[in-house]
Amino acid sequence: MIDLARLKWSKNVNCQDDRIKFWDYKIDETSKIVILHWRKGNEANAEKPEEGDLLIIRQHAHITHVVQFFNDTVYDDGSGHDFSIGRLVEIIWRANDLKNLSHTHDLKNLPHNKEIFGYSINFPPDGKAHYLANNNDFNEHWNKHGGLPGFQNYITGVLTEKGEWLKPLIKLK
Repeated sequence: MIDLARLKWSKNVNCQDDRIKFWDYKIDETSKIVILHWRKGNEANAEKPEEGDLLIIRQHAHITHVVQFFNDTVYDDGSGHDFSIGRLVEIIWRANDLKNLSHTHDLKNLPHNKEIFGYSINFPPDGKAHYLANNNDFNEHWNKHGGLPGFQNYITGVLTEKGEWLKPLIKLK
C-alpha cells in the first residue's frame, strides 16, 4: 500500500454518452499508466496537481480509482476532441467489483462517495480536479476530525477493504 499523505484531489470522470458507463482499463503490469483527460480549456486546472499527488476518481457518485500523477506535464493529443488534454497518471488502487460491473444495476458493490468520504459530500460535476481542503462540505466534516490528514488516515482502511492496491511501477519522489 502507498502512503496517502499526497491524497489531496478528487475528480469526476464520466463517459460522454447518454448511457451510464464507467471508465476503466484492463490493468496489467504495463497498462497502469494512462492519460487522465480534461476538457479542452481546462489546462490551468489540469496543471494544479503536482507530480506524485494522488487523486480520487469519482464516477456516478461512486469511487472507482485512485491515481498518482506521474509528472507535471499537461499533454494535448492534437485531436481537437473536447477532451484532448490530459495528465499522465498511474492507477494505484481500484474498486474490487469494477472489473465485474456490466450494468448500472450492480452499483451496490462499488464504494459510494458517502462511504469513502465518511459523510455526504457534494462536488461540482465539472470534470475538474478539486483540492479536497478547498471543498466546504469536506472542511465542515473533516476539520472536526483532523482535517485532510484525518481523512487520509480514515480512507486508508476503507480503500483497503473496498478495493485492490496495485504495485506502483515507479517510485516517485
